[in-house]
Amino acid sequence: MKMTKRLGGTRTLAFLELLPRGKNSMRMKITPAIVCLMILMVSIATVVNAAPADVDENDVYWWWGDPAGSSKIVRTNKGISGNLEASLSNSVGSAEGLAVTLWIIIFNNPGECATPYACGDDADFGNPDVMPDALYGAGNIVDSSEVVSFGFHRKGGDNSGSIADLFGMPTDDGEPFGLRNPRGAEIHYVVRLHGPMIPMEMPGQIKTYGGGCVDNAPYGYGPPANEGQLYLGWGQCQDVQFAINQP
Repeated sequence: MKMTKRLGGTRTLAFLELLPRGKNSMRMKITPAIVCLMILMVSIATVVNAAPADVDENDVYWWWGDPAGSSKIVRTNKGISGNLEASLSNSVGSAEGLAVTLWIIIFNNPGECATPYACGDDADFGNPDVMPDALYGAGNIVDSSEVVSFGFHRKGGDNSGSIADLFGMPTDDGEPFGLRNPRGAEIHYVVRLHGPMIPMEMPGQIKTYGGGCVDNAPYGYGPPANEGQLYLGWGQCQDVQFAINQP
């Protein structure tokens, strides 16, 4: 029996009609067992792709160790989503009006990190076996509450917004690693200050690592070891808070 189907107004032979003909050729016979096997394979693939998300919540800390807020990460086979909310209130000066960014630090293969409890050693950033990267997450302007909120989503394989070149991180034949292992990567969140919002520097001030930086540009000042080392002024950039999300 000739099997045909209509696709876009054109009669197209079904795949059985495309099998070779002749006395030496084999024609597949669709049996109930084969149909059941095909359905099972599709079902297994659907279950794998629809596996429950892994959800984890972790504290946010100032670089010197004091708690500042909370964060969440949601992992699936297809990517990660996350959010962070933290207070930037401090005794050095008001955080209202500051431009801030969130950076997603990825260690795709944490089993190769130098320390067993958490990645982040200088050696980890230079180890191609760790497959590290640093990607833009989000940007915002702090309001009068002095609390900053971020949300982001990254698909597996995404390396857009990478700043690996700024830190001399290894790459995959010239391409940043990006997110290779959504469920198994160790993910760090880093909150970065960019000084007071400057209209002429927008939107780059909340979308780039060096946006609005003048002092020690493009890197800015090192992370503060105590509250007295915070830099909040014009042109002063600094990584000030972090959260660690282990797989």
